[in-house]
Amino acid sequence: MQRLRATYLRLDPRSLALGRIVLGLVLIADLLRRVPVIRDFYSNLGLLPNHTVLWQPPARRMFSLLFMASLPEESALWFLLFFVCYLLFTIGYRTRLFQVLSLVAITSLHERILFAENWGPVVLEELLIWTLFLPLARRFSVDAVRASLRARPGETPEDLAAGAPPPDGRPAESLAALGLLLQIALIYWLNYSYKTGITWRDGTAVHYVLWQDRIVTWLGLQLRAPGWFGVTKLLTGATLVIESSAPFLILSPLFWRWTRFVAVLSLAALHAGIALLADLGIFSAAMMSLLPFLLTEAQWRLFARLVPRQGRARTVYYDADCGVCWAVVRVLARLDVHRRLSWVASARAAALPAGVEPALLERTILVHDPRGDRRWTRADGFAEIFRALPLGGLWSWPLRLPGLRQLANRGYDLFARNRTDISAFFGLAACGVGARPAPRPVPAEQAGTPLGAWFRARAPLARELAVLLVFVLFGAEALATNSSIPGPLRLENRPAWMEAATMYGNLRQAWGLFAPEAPMEEQTVVFEAVTRAGRRVDPFNEAFGRVAPVPAGDVPERLDYSSFVFDYALKIPKTGPYHQALIEWMLRYPDRTGRADDAIVSFDGYVVKHRSPRPGQTAPTGVEKQRFLHWP
Repeated sequence: MQRLRATYLRLDPRSLALGRIVLGLVLIADLLRRVPVIRDFYSNLGLLPNHTVLWQPPARRMFSLLFMASLPEESALWFLLFFVCYLLFTIGYRTRLFQVLSLVAITSLHERILFAENWGPVVLEELLIWTLFLPLARRFSVDAVRASLRARPGETPEDLAAGAPPPDGRPAESLAALGLLLQIALIYWLNYSYKTGITWRDGTAVHYVLWQDRIVTWLGLQLRAPGWFGVTKLLTGATLVIESSAPFLILSPLFWRWTRFVAVLSLAALHAGIALLADLGIFSAAMMSLLPFLLTEAQWRLFARLVPRQGRARTVYYDADCGVCWAVVRVLARLDVHRRLSWVASARAAALPAGVEPALLERTILVHDPRGDRRWTRADGFAEIFRALPLGGLWSWPLRLPGLRQLANRGYDLFARNRTDISAFFGLAACGVGARPAPRPVPAEQAGTPLGAWFRARAPLARELAVLLVFVLFGAEALATNSSIPGPLRLENRPAWMEAATMYGNLRQAWGLFAPEAPMEEQTVVFEAVTRAGRRVDPFNEAFGRVAPVPAGDVPERLDYSSFVFDYALKIPKTGPYHQALIEWMLRYPDRTGRADDAIVSFDGYVVKHRSPRPGQTAPTGVEKQRFLHWP
């Protein structure tokens, strides 16, 4: 039983922390990629006005705070609030709160333009839900530092010289760990099981994907030349092997600490390859955000052996009488997870390097390299401290740049001259000024109320019951929506509340990228518009594509659409209720160009499609061009 618990119910806190950071960065990247399309997809000046989507929603149940935004400026304000939530979640400040708010944010962004979305945000939403029940902030977070500081309120320089308290290394144990593992395994198993078409069996799938001109990248364009078919066939086979083996590697009860690591490496290679060859928006990054959670303590031990320590070992001399300085040192000591820094208070004058007077520490911090007898002060000293911390080069290089270095030194000097006032402002001891008296500790038996203590004692049970509810909701969704599930296991009917719970967040479980067949045809939309000045233009592809020939007799090569435009262009010809919004967007062409003579007097919208060339061929066949929209 203990072995099963260790295998399936426990996750390393460092993996959870790294997963939080990667997930937060992906959320921020997803938000930033939406900024350029705020006007065209998140306002009433765009292709999907809120009143149009609410009048004819693409799903029966939807939720988005952005339905309240009509103008680009209003949406931009929501974007700013979402960015703050993502950032605070990433650094681990009040993590649980901002994780919930981040879930609301990504759901709002996703559902507002569900018509033009792919599966990437679904992955992020479901990952946020499963990890909501896990301690993502136990390591590498602001919350972890705050908890460590609270645990030693009476800490002294002597305590710190002996070493900062070790970080919380307890593994996280919860049914949510099993749920997360099963979710990742399910995604890859369903993706594999749906790939039953001839293009996957004969090895041509990747070849045909590369002929999707709306999403192919520059590198993908090179690989679709006839001489590269052997490579694309190999990539097709590798995709099937990786997707089919991933569930077994993730859920293996034998050698699981290393089979999961093999899964991490192979899946990272798979999604990096997809990202290099095709622009699927945030999908590849979202899938890779799952992988840090698969790391085990075995990999962390390996990483620890690879970290150099002696080359960056430094001794830091500081003024312990300065309250704010002492507070900063306490925090920095807890960030020094590799134990490269030794902390020496100014009172220990005998420990100072030769030639250094104690008075120096009244003006600046001193960082000493005991091996090379090099010394740094002021902002240069902090650059050396940052360099000793994890990812030190990232934190320290701005302080070394010309201009910024001088500015940082001036800022440091300003801080040093006012450190007594700053310490007093925060109620800290400074140069003979006593600190505010600490509040008297409250005995544990008097802390809180009996009712509060009752709820705290039962919180773990409530958490596990909530996880079971997620199991039921997601399990029912998977059994009801996947035709690859064997008949006896299929769920034909489920309560309406279950369906509604998953629909509001679009938390689908029917995974199948480029399945059952890779697309053997390509299609897009082109427009032939005439302006008041007589120019013939394609406003749509001018705004969203790399090229916009007029007239376009075929799908232009490598349009390089964003994922939003890719999905919009695929769906809009058959979605009549959204055509009026498209017409109004087209007629605002002079607002986008800034030229009054660009007023549109007439236009036609066409679906252009063709059959992609077979391996060994270079030209599409069966070109068709059908009008789906005319104005006036």
